[in-house]
Amino acid sequence: MPDSDQQPDLGIDALVVAARTDRVALGRLYEAYYERILGYCWRRLNQRLAAEDVCSETFLSVARKMSSFRGTTEKDFRRWVYRIATNELNAYLRRSIRRKDLWDNAVQENRLQGENSSSPIHHNDSVDWPVVHQAIRRLSAREQTIVALRLHEEMSHDEIGRILGMRPGAVRVTYSRAIHKLRDLLSSNITTWSYSSNHKGGSCPFERRVERFFRPVSGGVGAERPGLRCGSDCG
Repeated sequence: MPDSDQQPDLGIDALVVAARTDRVALGRLYEAYYERILGYCWRRLNQRLAAEDVCSETFLSVARKMSSFRGTTEKDFRRWVYRIATNELNAYLRRSIRRKDLWDNAVQENRLQGENSSSPIHHNDSVDWPVVHQAIRRLSAREQTIVALRLHEEMSHDEIGRILGMRPGAVRVTYSRAIHKLRDLLSSNITTWSYSSNHKGGSCPFERRVERFFRPVSGGVGAERPGLRCGSDCG
C-alpha cells in the first residue's frame, strides 16, 4: 500500500477510490468522518467512553474492509460507514448485559455535566433531559437508530433506508411512529415542550425540541445544524 505523505489534493470521491490501496487517503477519510461517527455513537449510547470504543471499532472495521469496498463516491462511503457504525452499536448493546446501567449512568453523567460546556446536551432550558433519556431508551433499537440518523445526521428517508435495508416509506412510517411515541411518553411535559396539537406537517415544535437532544452544542461533537421539516402529521 502506498505510504507517501505527498498526497495530492484529491476530491472526496477520488479519496474514496484511492483509499482502497492508499493509507494516506484512508487517513484523510478517517479525519473527515471521525467526529460525525463519534457524534452518532454518542447520541445512541449517551456515554463518551462507550461511544469512543464503538467509533474505534467502526473505523477498524472500515480499515479491514476498505480494500474490498466497491463504492466510488462519498455518498457510497457515507452509507457504508454509517451501516458499519450501526451494526457495531447494535452489537455493543447486545453484548452489554447491563444495558440498563449504561443508560442510567448516562442520565447521572448528564446531570453532573449540566454546567459543562463539553456536554452534548442543551441544558439552558426547562426540559428535563434525564426524562428524555429515559423516553428514548424505551424506543426499539431500530427506532433509536432512525431517529438519530434523521435528526442528528439529517439523512433523508431514502438514505436511511439504504443504510438499514428498508424501503423509504417504511423508514418514514417508523420515524413518524417513534416521534409520536416520544410525544406520548413525554406527555406530562407537553406544556414545557410547547407542543401544538393543531400542528400539521412543516416544522413541528415538539420535533424541534427532540432534535435538540440529538444535535450537539457549538464546540462539542459535530456542529450546529438548522432545524428539519417534519414532513409528517404530528398532531
